[in-house]
Amino acid sequence: MNILIIRFTSLGDLVTLEPTFRAIRHFYKDAHITFVTTGAGKGLYEDSLYFDEYILHVGILKTVKAIPNKKFDLVINLQCNKPSHYISLSLQKDKIVNKSFNFFQKIFGIKTRSKSLDELLMACGIEEIKAKEYFKNHFLITLPFKDEKELKQKFTSKFDNKKVIALSTGSSKRWKSKKWGKENYKNLILKLKNEFGIVLIGTELEEEDEAYIIKECKDYLISYVNKTDLIKLKSILKTVDLYIGNDSGPSHIAAGVGTPTITIFCSTSIKHCVKFEKYNGKHLYIKPSEDIKCYPCYKSICPTKHECVQNITVTNIYTLVKEIL
Repeated sequence: MNILIIRFTSLGDLVTLEPTFRAIRHFYKDAHITFVTTGAGKGLYEDSLYFDEYILHVGILKTVKAIPNKKFDLVINLQCNKPSHYISLSLQKDKIVNKSFNFFQKIFGIKTRSKSLDELLMACGIEEIKAKEYFKNHFLITLPFKDEKELKQKFTSKFDNKKVIALSTGSSKRWKSKKWGKENYKNLILKLKNEFGIVLIGTELEEEDEAYIIKECKDYLISYVNKTDLIKLKSILKTVDLYIGNDSGPSHIAAGVGTPTITIFCSTSIKHCVKFEKYNGKHLYIKPSEDIKCYPCYKSICPTKHECVQNITVTNIYTLVKEIL
């Protein structure tokens, strides 16, 4: 059987879809499954057995051209935006299953409900009783990861057996308003340094923050900023005892490997918090107080003085750290 799955974005959504990917492989053990995704999707799952082939989406025409076999028994569109529908339309397929909008609903703006995992499986042709039974027992998000003993030994040696906290100062390019700020993170590290080991993570987007923090905190941390792929990042986040960061993808990755998290919400609602998803572990969040009337604004750049950021203090975060650890 030849199956194609489409899902490009976002990092958090790619993590929360893990039970779906796992279920499809469970019910189609011998199928050749192709995943049309981004580098993030490939990075998250290339150490799993969920997919046999990855096609990186870089544009509709290039993606269609990159798909070697245009004939599929089943196409599962988990993205359901216009580009994903255009890709699907270009393929020969016996069956198409959309998680939410079909092509015409998307074009004409007709609202539709997103399918649950068991509904999606039934739409693919799995018997209802089997789909519901599987969903009941396999709904927790569990990312694949590699357990690296060398990491644990490195942290133990560097931090004298202290518990270790991973921090990320960043967010995506679009969401500058989500960032709690490098000054706050620096001061948090100085507050934590005597009790905990600190590991700094991030991409090239966080290199400026890293340089600022290292000026005062170099002796208290190990930095992996722009030094890891997603497979390595999963191992790091599995090895530490706690992750702290803004409302962004790494919170979902940490929760996906079972590590407790503290997520800082500045401009977006706590409804996006990993606490409310199906993850193992203890997950806390912090948001601005009710006095900050503009929260949540959902503006990518704050038009005022980032009052939400100023309202969340290092002491607030430290209190939550002590609660978890």
